[in-house]
Amino acid sequence: MKLTLMYFSPTHTTKKIVSAVGKVFFEKLLCETAVADITPLAARMRDYTFGEEDILVFGAPVYGGRVAPPAAEVLRGLHGNGARAVVVCVYGNRDYDDALLESRDLLEQAGFRVCAAAAFIGEHSYSGKVGARRPDTEDLLATASFGIVAFEKVASGEPIAKKIKGAYPYKEFSAFMLAPKAAPETDAGKCTRCGACISLCPVCNIGADLSDGGRCIACAACVKFCPAGARRFAEEGILSARKRLEENCTVRRQPEFYI
Repeated sequence: MKLTLMYFSPTHTTKKIVSAVGKVFFEKLLCETAVADITPLAARMRDYTFGEEDILVFGAPVYGGRVAPPAAEVLRGLHGNGARAVVVCVYGNRDYDDALLESRDLLEQAGFRVCAAAAFIGEHSYSGKVGARRPDTEDLLATASFGIVAFEKVASGEPIAKKIKGAYPYKEFSAFMLAPKAAPETDAGKCTRCGACISLCPVCNIGADLSDGGRCIACAACVKFCPAGARRFAEEGILSARKRLEENCTVRRQPEFYI
């Protein structure tokens, strides 16, 4: 038996959630544990094969109500072979729409027995005012509670009993999502050429000269982690979305479990 914690987490929020759930599993199983951070492109190009006795805890952020596309591509290439799975999605306090359902469906199509699922909240990638500083202490307590009940379901091997929110066909992406013009801009006056944005980009979109390669997924990793604060979104679609989020999505949402 092997426990695998797998996550796509450009801004490290999903990593926190999956790690907290995985900690519960590890403490109960004390088995071999692997961490598969599929944020870097090289990690997403690997082959991941599981056995019937293995357990996967998988997490990815919500992008416009769907699974983040790079994570979805990995899910389509997994070889579950009857392994048991727990899936979580992390969204920025607006809604997770079809993302959790899509994740469950993709895991089942890959040959997993999905026993539990949950939606958690993180600070929105476009605005620090929406879901500010989440996951917080309350969220992490909820994550531990979910881990306990999820472990019990995984031990039983039973599929999720509660109908997961969402619908098929899945929601279409917003027009500005995944568009080359959505890439953040660099303030040349602030940039120190440290290269952090280049190494952090999960789709290798930023060239050595800081040029835009046209593959940006608007994950905001380069914006959040630029030590000089030199990266910012300027695309009108994202700026409009940020305004709508700050006007309509600041009331605290709570995690939702599907067991």
